[in-house]
Order: sequence, then structure tokens, then C-alpha cells
Amino acid sequence: MIRHRRETATAGDRLRSIGAFDCTLPTDDGPAILILALFVLFVLSVPKYDLAGVLAFAAFPLLFVTAMGIPAGALLKRIALVSPFVLFMAAGNLLLDREPAFVAAGVMVTGGMISASVIVLKTLVTLSALLSLISCMPFYRFGAALSSLGVPEVFVTQLLLVYRYSMVLAEEAGMMQKARDLRSFGTKGKGPIVTARLIGALLLRTTARAERIYMAMEARGFHEGLATRQPNPLQRKDLPALAVALVAFALVRLFF
Repeated sequence: MIRHRRETATAGDRLRSIGAFDCTLPTDDGPAILILALFVLFVLSVPKYDLAGVLAFAAFPLLFVTAMGIPAGALLKRIALVSPFVLFMAAGNLLLDREPAFVAAGVMVTGGMISASVIVLKTLVTLSALLSLISCMPFYRFGAALSSLGVPEVFVTQLLLVYRYSMVLAEEAGMMQKARDLRSFGTKGKGPIVTARLIGALLLRTTARAERIYMAMEARGFHEGLATRQPNPLQRKDLPALAVALVAFALVRLFF
């Protein structure tokens, strides 16, 4: 019982450590999410060889982080977690597009280098905007705002549950990794075959834990959806903020 309470407290502390900072959004939650969606769409519309266009859009999350007083170090740590996947995703362009583009300081720059850089920058810019918004908005408010915008309740509930119990999954994976390290000597026991077995065992443990959690939720009255705030539709006061954001993004996209 004492161990269970300690594990629960640890998961809760980790969950609070990645929660929202003390900052207030200039608009309501619903319009903020719509502005974020517009920003992502405009960034994705930048051509694959347009580095200047992506760098111009990077000014928006930088301005938001500076104005809201969000610690940049916390955002960089979260971005660093997904950076290997981003680099792996963009690495294919280096092999697929080898057509020379220009020569810089005696180095031949290919189209694949430019397009790979654009992919990395697009991911970093959009991810920075999303993380900076989440930093000012607790996740339960994020789910309530999605409901107010007409997002299906099933999707919102799934998103909230995944966010809430991701700490449990991370803690289970940490315990398995610690057990493997204690039973390994040097490089033995850390090969790809053992890692694959651990991933399979983690999947089985996660499925079993999910079934127990769902049974506990049903015993406490859970029925297909989480209790959230009543949805608040968009109001007329939100239209100016959306219009200003749309014009600003369109001007940056047009000039760059």
C-alpha cells in the first residue's frame, strides 16, 4: 500500500511538472486553439525549398514565449525528446534528392539538404507553438475547448485518458529498464533481441493495466465520456483575434 501511494505520488508529481505555467492567454481557449490550427496550416503550406518562409513563421512562437514569460529551457527539453524522430524523418531527403542547388563556401548544397532542413524547421516551429500553448493551458481546459469546437467526445476522452495515464506507462517502462540494467553486465542483456522482448512485455503489461483501470472507472460510474465543462461556442468578441491572426499569417506567407 505504501509503495502504491509513493508510485501514485511520483506519477502525479511528474504530471504536474509538465503542466501549465502561470500565464494568461489573451483570448479564450477555443479561439487560441483555432489560431494554433491556422498557424500550423500556414507553416505546412510553405514550399519544401523555402527556408526563409519557415524562419519567418518562427517569429510567432518566439514572440509568444517571450511575451508570456514561458521558460525556454522547459520547451527545449520537450522538443529534444522528439528530435531523433524528426531527424530520422528528414534524413530520407538527403538520399532521394541529390540534385545540386548551389555552392556555399566550397560545399555543394543539394536540394535534399534544403528540403530536409525545411522539414526539421517546420516540425520544430509547429511543435514549439503547440507546446507554448499547452504551457499556458491545463490539459483539461484543452479538452474542454476541443469539445466546445465540436470535436467528438470520443476523441476528446481518448486524448485526456492518454495524457493522464502516459505517466503510468512511462513509470512502468522505467521500472523494466531498471530491472534490465540490474541484471545486465556490460553489453550483455542490452541487445536488440532483448529490447524487442522488453517492448513486447511492456505492451502486455500496458494492456493488463488498461483493463484494470477501465474496470475501476466503470465501477465508479464511468460511461463513455469524462465529465467536462459545458461547451462554450465562439462569440463575436473572439472574431477580431481570429481575423488579426489570419491577416498576420497571410501577410508573412505572402511576403516570404
